[in-house]
Amino acid sequence: MSVLEFIILSIALSFEALIMMHGCAKQTPIKLTKGLGESFSIALVNAILIALGLWMGGKLRFTPQVTDPDAVSTTKMWLETDNLIYLGMTLFVAFRMLFGSKKRHNMARQYDIEQFETALLLGIAIGINTFIIGLALGFRITFIDNVWRATIPIVIIMTLFAFLGVMFGRQKKELRSRRYTLIAVLLLLAFALKSALWG
Repeated sequence: MSVLEFIILSIALSFEALIMMHGCAKQTPIKLTKGLGESFSIALVNAILIALGLWMGGKLRFTPQVTDPDAVSTTKMWLETDNLIYLGMTLFVAFRMLFGSKKRHNMARQYDIEQFETALLLGIAIGINTFIIGLALGFRITFIDNVWRATIPIVIIMTLFAFLGVMFGRQKKELRSRRYTLIAVLLLLAFALKSALWG
């Protein structure tokens, strides 16, 4: 997978951080410096979770690491199974984002992000989707070759998106969370179908 694909994936996953941090900051305004630190912490937690998912997915994948020419047909069958699992898990995350966005946005207003521990827990809550995507990717790509390409875009892009949410929330600007969620879902679906069907 290319770096561009990981960037698109990171953008899709970061919209949820934007929405959640907007709801939190709108309810509990915080200083921009603290908001930046918490945004970075959330992104770092998500980077760890996608790396963990990638590693676990690699351990669970069906495709054997063989070079025996006689095992080519069997390997192809397992590869198709891995692709189907990857596609299914990615679609699950897309539907989870689509149908749970409004509820999570309302719940965000209950979190007091003045507490740093709350921000870390919020990062874990946001990171459930990130972990599942990492797990799905583990069925298709190797951990060693892709861990940095998966984690660095998440850290950078999610920090920016989460901090943007903090700034919008502090200014009490309305956010069309449904629209952003739809964009995220479309990016995720495009990413999933492209990777599953064309490699």
